[in-house]
Amino acid sequence: MVHIRVIRAKAIVYYLLLAMVIGLVAFFAYHLIARAYKGNLSAMLKDKGPIEEGRQLYLKVLDELNDPRNILTYQMPFLSGISAEKESVEETAVETSVSRGESIQRQTDPNIDGPEVFLKHDPDMSEEIKIEISKIKDDLGPITLTGEGPQVLIYHTHSREAYRQDPKNPYKEVEAFRSDDLNHTVVSVGEELARQLQARGIPVLHDRTEHEQGDHSTAYQRSLETIKKRMAEYKSLQIFIDLHRNAYQPGAKNPDDEVVIIDGQRVAKLFVVIGTGEGYVGGFLEKPNWKENYKFALRLTNKLNELYPGIAKPVYVKPSRYNQHVSTKAILIEIGSNLTTLEEAKRTTKYLAEALSQIIE
Repeated sequence: MVHIRVIRAKAIVYYLLLAMVIGLVAFFAYHLIARAYKGNLSAMLKDKGPIEEGRQLYLKVLDELNDPRNILTYQMPFLSGISAEKESVEETAVETSVSRGESIQRQTDPNIDGPEVFLKHDPDMSEEIKIEISKIKDDLGPITLTGEGPQVLIYHTHSREAYRQDPKNPYKEVEAFRSDDLNHTVVSVGEELARQLQARGIPVLHDRTEHEQGDHSTAYQRSLETIKKRMAEYKSLQIFIDLHRNAYQPGAKNPDDEVVIIDGQRVAKLFVVIGTGEGYVGGFLEKPNWKENYKFALRLTNKLNELYPGIAKPVYVKPSRYNQHVSTKAILIEIGSNLTTLEEAKRTTKYLAEALSQIIE
C-alpha cells in the first residue's frame, strides 16, 4: 500500500508540473499574439478574410519567436532597449535605426515609435548618466566660426521621413509617413534651414544624399560616409546637424501639443538628441565627447526658448552615438513629427536659424 501511494504522489507532481508548463506556454503565446496584433485586430478583420488573417498572425508570431529577447522582455522589460545592432570586425557597435529607438519591424508599420516615445521614459539611461547630466552647465565658451568655406553641415540620416498629409500639399507615401520624393520629406526642411542660415550670414552646406536606400536600419553607416566625405572636401566644417522628423504611435499625442503659435501661425516644436556612444550592446569603439555636444545642445535649446518660449523641448540623451563622434558640435535635431505638416516644420527653421545665429559669433 505504501508503494502505491508513492507512485500516485509522483504522478500528481508530474501532472502539476505539466499543467504549469502548458499554462506558461499559453501565457507567452497570448502575449505574443497580442503584441503581433498591436491592438488592431478588429480593424484588420474588416479588411482581410480569416484565412489571410490567420496567415498574417502566424508570420508575426513566428517572427516574434525568432528573437528570444521578445520572450525575455515580458518578464524583464528593461531588456526591451537592447537593439539588434551588428558588430564590426573590431567588435564595436554599428549605428542602426534600432539604436535610435525604432524597431526594424516597424519600418513599414504605421505604429511608428520615434525617439521621444522611448526617451520620455528613459528605460535605458543609467542613473550615473542622469547624475552627470544634472551637473552639466552651459560653460561652452564662445562659438566662433572663422575661415573660408561652409561652417555648418546639414544632412539627413533618415532622408525619407515625411510629415502628416496636408490636403494643400499631398505626397505619395511609400511607407507610413515616408516618401521617395525628397521635396516632401525632412530634406525639404533642411533646404529651408540652410536658406535661413545663409540669409543670416552663416555659410552652410546642405547635403541631400538619400541615406535610407531601402535599408532604413543601416542608414547611420551611410550617413557617416557622407560626413567623412564632406569633411575631407571642406576642412572648414565645424557644426554638424542631422535633421530628422519625430514620430508617435497613433493617439499618443494631440497634434496641438506638437506646435506653438508664433505670429498667429502654427510652428512645429523641436528638440535635440545627444548620444553618449555607450551603445545598447557592446558599445562603440569611437565614442563622442557627448558632454561637449550636450553643452552645445543645451545652449541652443535655452536660446530658442528664450526667444520663442515653448518651441524647444528638453535635450534628450540616449546610449547611441548618432555619428556625433565627428565633432564636439554635432547634434541630432527632431523638427516636428508625424502629427505636424511639412509647412509647420518649415516655419520652425526661421526660428531655429535665428537662435543659431545668436549663439554663434
